[in-house]
Amino acid sequence: MLTNNRAIAVEVFEKPKTNDGRLARKKGSKKIYLDFFYHGVRLEKSTGLDDTPSNRIRAEKLLEALLEQKRLGTLEFAKVFPGASEEEKEFHTRLECREYVPDARNITFGSYVKRWYSSVWENFSSSTKRQDYRGVIDYWLVPYFKDRTFFQITGVEMQQFLATLKHRSGPSTGQTLSRRRIVNILQVFSTIWSDAIEEFRWSLPSPCRSIKKHLPKQKRKVVKVFRFGEWEAIIEAMEPYYRPVAKLMILTGLIASEIAALKKSHVHDGHLWVEQSIVRGEESDELKTLYRERRIPLTKAIAEILEEAASKASGDYLFKMENGSTFTAELFQRRVWVKALKKAGVTYRKPYTTRHSFAAWALTIRVDQNRLVNLMGHASKQMIYEVYGRYTEGLEQDRLKILSYFGRDFRRGK
Repeated sequence: MLTNNRAIAVEVFEKPKTNDGRLARKKGSKKIYLDFFYHGVRLEKSTGLDDTPSNRIRAEKLLEALLEQKRLGTLEFAKVFPGASEEEKEFHTRLECREYVPDARNITFGSYVKRWYSSVWENFSSSTKRQDYRGVIDYWLVPYFKDRTFFQITGVEMQQFLATLKHRSGPSTGQTLSRRRIVNILQVFSTIWSDAIEEFRWSLPSPCRSIKKHLPKQKRKVVKVFRFGEWEAIIEAMEPYYRPVAKLMILTGLIASEIAALKKSHVHDGHLWVEQSIVRGEESDELKTLYRERRIPLTKAIAEILEEAASKASGDYLFKMENGSTFTAELFQRRVWVKALKKAGVTYRKPYTTRHSFAAWALTIRVDQNRLVNLMGHASKQMIYEVYGRYTEGLEQDRLKILSYFGRDFRRGK
């Protein structure tokens, strides 16, 4: 096998036997080089042999064999010059009408990611997904794995990587990331790994195959739902323009990104049809899960909000930001929600808490659990039993107020 060197100026010290190639030597080097043309490209490759009389004879034989293989069409460039760049090997192998499979020892994660960005990432249909992936890759994956080859990335290496996944700023600096966030990072890594394995047909085992046991334990997160008095205080403190949005969230279990995508055409046949969402300004026909596409019966309370929104909407979308721009969950949370809870003196909880509160309130007023599953967009009653069921404690004294707020037609399903 011959070693590689970049294209260089060489000094020919022996007349070539053919016009196809010759032996040469780089000025200042003791090594013998092969200087030849292949596929119309001039190549200068080191033999790795010092320039001695005996080695010249060996180099001449190498050159003769190389040129004979070239003449017969049997030369396999990637095998003869394993130290050549991946670009060179891929170029010549393709022209040899062979399939080039690079060695996992020669492909670094960083170099593959550059290729992956142009071949896979830019074809993601969702710009939100592109942003999420790019953030994980550039912030977490590339800084650690950039110079490591795929062959070097093992299960042990992944454990060492896990140890680096800590908050780098803010009040939690130095603390290990949550299990959920780590899983998201590993999901992006696994996507890139799988694409590389499939593209190059490597038989490497996944370094993530046993990683689950090394993840931090999942903390049981108990979400504190809103008591009715807290909710009244929040609505009173909220800017009047956005009160219908907040009310609709707790009356339906819709999250802000789903409300952002509601159109006048989604209200018909006595129902509100939930079919789309807007995340970071991008409309999507794909909701969080298959079951999130659902229809919600129009109670009197819900219908009043939608009718008022439709009468004020200048376009097809029912809700917009007060300045007329697209309603987004991010802006609503940052500019409206945070301010309202602070002014109301209510312990901060994310807007998503309205969805949990909707479920807890519905259970409090004895809504049929099968119907609640459909309203929430869940696959089964498991979430109702295991998650939302424990939120009802302490809400019983709010039962009549909740029933009045939702309306008796909500409990009856009409």
